[in-house]
Amino acid sequence: MPLNRRTALIVALIGLLAVSHGVIFIRLAGEAPALLIAFARVAIATAVLAPFGLLALPARAGLPAGALRRAVVASLLGGLFLALHFASWITSLERISIAESTILVSLTPVWVALIDGISGRGLPNRGLLLAILLCLTGTLVLAIDGAQRLDGDPLGLLLAVAGGLFMALYLVSGRQARTVLPTSSYATVCYGTAALLLGMAVLGMDIRITGHGWHTWAAMLALGLVSQVIGHTSYNWTLASLPPAFVAICLLGEPVLGALLGWLYLAEPVTTTAALSGILILAGLAVAIRGESARG
Repeated sequence: MPLNRRTALIVALIGLLAVSHGVIFIRLAGEAPALLIAFARVAIATAVLAPFGLLALPARAGLPAGALRRAVVASLLGGLFLALHFASWITSLERISIAESTILVSLTPVWVALIDGISGRGLPNRGLLLAILLCLTGTLVLAIDGAQRLDGDPLGLLLAVAGGLFMALYLVSGRQARTVLPTSSYATVCYGTAALLLGMAVLGMDIRITGHGWHTWAAMLALGLVSQVIGHTSYNWTLASLPPAFVAICLLGEPVLGALLGWLYLAEPVTTTAALSGILILAGLAVAIRGESARG
């Protein structure tokens, strides 16, 4: 396996571990409104990465203007889709159960496969398709543990579906931008766009910004630094070497590791059903990693 592909796999797993800590930080920042948490997450990441992203841009000055323009547009779209993902997913949780939302948002790898098929890139290979099936089965088992039936209101269900689709579009946009822009520059434009849009939503909806304790701000700072700067940026870095469908599969490992971290850090119990779903999702990840390792 080529060195850069092996490195990309390692970085993707680091990203998975960092993103999976997000549920812990969100729990610790629980008194803050959800959209404020989402805004703080991407705003902090933008502030950290912007100096590096701006310094890296001159190295791309010699590129054809058309290629650079398309990469910037893709980055802006990535930020739009990331903001829409957070907004639709968080809003869906206010209207339907976590179990229902989990099932529908977890369709991200399917959306990526469909987008690639429609755009002419072709469907994922058999290994990735098997991995998607295992992960989605595991996610369904995890979600069904808390749901007797899908009875959420139609708008909530639609928002959850949209959350998965917007995440897929975010990953696909990142793939296009990363063929031209360095990770830091792409992330600066993408996260900055998401922060601007989410900030406008926070102000427009008159969401309370002040009055939160220091521990809440500390949790949001950790969310931005760990889950966004390290987690999402790791995923974005790998998009230059790994297919978005693989990265989407990695995202499905988040609830499994999140549950394990909740047990380790917060002593939250892990049910038998959750353990079974975790085995299925981790098996899917293993199949995907093995398939990517064998490529090249």
